[in-house]
Amino acid sequence: MEDQNKTGASPNRRQDIMDHAIDLFLMRGYAGTSMADLARACGIQKASLYHHFASKDALFVSCVTEGYEAATRLLEHIRDDASLSDTDRIRKAIATLYGVIVASPVGRMSPLIAEVGMQMPEVASRFYEVFMRNQHDVLNEIIDKGLMNGTFRAHDRLGMEHMVFGPIVTLSLSREMLASSDRRDEFFPVDAIRKSHTAMILTLLGQIGGAQEEAS
Repeated sequence: MEDQNKTGASPNRRQDIMDHAIDLFLMRGYAGTSMADLARACGIQKASLYHHFASKDALFVSCVTEGYEAATRLLEHIRDDASLSDTDRIRKAIATLYGVIVASPVGRMSPLIAEVGMQMPEVASRFYEVFMRNQHDVLNEIIDKGLMNGTFRAHDRLGMEHMVFGPIVTLSLSREMLASSDRRDEFFPVDAIRKSHTAMILTLLGQIGGAQEEAS
């Protein structure tokens, strides 16, 4: 399952291959996409494709795990920004997660990730460990700052993780299932859902005025 970025492989070419692969995986599904299909979509020989990725599995895993270090760094910056209040850190962190999980290629591929993950548990495990776990950890550190400062009250850590991430992942899946509908934004308005979600999290953390503040 490990992808092999061999010596001399261009990072830009590698990303270009992943961008084309995401489009093709979305169009044909994982099982319906071959390495030959992927090579044609990228305009390269299949041997050149194997120079960058050892297998279709490795390419798929790279498509859903690489390039998101920046998202974790954004969360870390929010965690470490002393100019922010504890509640503002939560608001900015949740907004960042919506941007990454709903609006990024991972958001577009979320139904496919779920499908492939059932067939190949190692894909789901790698996706969680590389993409999701780091974000969970930073979010907990942001909340812990609020606990230490007395801004937030004690909570169930595992339950809070799922209260934050669960609705965002569900929204991503739901929007992609209706990607071809011209009513998708009517059914699943991202900004309105994010504001409501943030208010509920702040209320659960002890900011009773969170709902009114976020809605204003």
